[in-house]
Amino acid sequence: MTRFLCFLLGIITVSGVMSARAADEEKPYGRTCISIFDSLSGKEEPFKMSAPKKQGASVRAHIDSSEKCTVLLAALTRDGKLANEWRPQLSELPGEFEEIQLPAAPATWDWSKPGGPFDLYVCFLAPGAKEAEEAKKLVAAMQAPKIEERLLAMQTNKLRELIGRMTNAKEKVNQAPMTEPEVGGVFRGSPLDAVFPWRQFAQSINFAEGRPGILVLSNDNAGKSSPTPDS
Repeated sequence: MTRFLCFLLGIITVSGVMSARAADEEKPYGRTCISIFDSLSGKEEPFKMSAPKKQGASVRAHIDSSEKCTVLLAALTRDGKLANEWRPQLSELPGEFEEIQLPAAPATWDWSKPGGPFDLYVCFLAPGAKEAEEAKKLVAAMQAPKIEERLLAMQTNKLRELIGRMTNAKEKVNQAPMTEPEVGGVFRGSPLDAVFPWRQFAQSINFAEGRPGILVLSNDNAGKSSPTPDS
């Protein structure tokens, strides 16, 4: 009976999920769900800008794709700085919906300290994309645990410019704002399903050669149709 009740709890808590943004599944596409993981309680739930900051909490991105591609994850403030000092992340996606999580260990995106508004970008780039090669070198250089502040600021500006070029090329990019899911309660897991069901909250976007797919989570999506680093 206990297992059955836990199972029902899992169903009830995700029953209020807003419909995920749909991509054309006949074409290559990527999916992502941004979440907050509480290491003290073990709970994980879909991310909301209004989520309270607390000790032990961190932001995660669950990502997969239908075909091989490169994914760039970055969060920038409106004045072009790294949001919450989070270093950008880049990874290769193997396709066939094999999941990865970013940031990759040992890095974490801490959600315990006060911080200002930001825009979070999830960029899906087709194999061989020139933007992917540029991002790969830049992101790798930004991972050093100890880096001179002025150098990091210069690298962040280059990252901002790179994302800006992609998001401003409207005719050469698939871009959409991510909506915050409406969830009827908090997912608590259960003995039958202890894994956060991120695909139920995921939003997706198509990508192609010469046409990146970019999802943007903004603190004021309601007032912005297509947020960019230069807005």
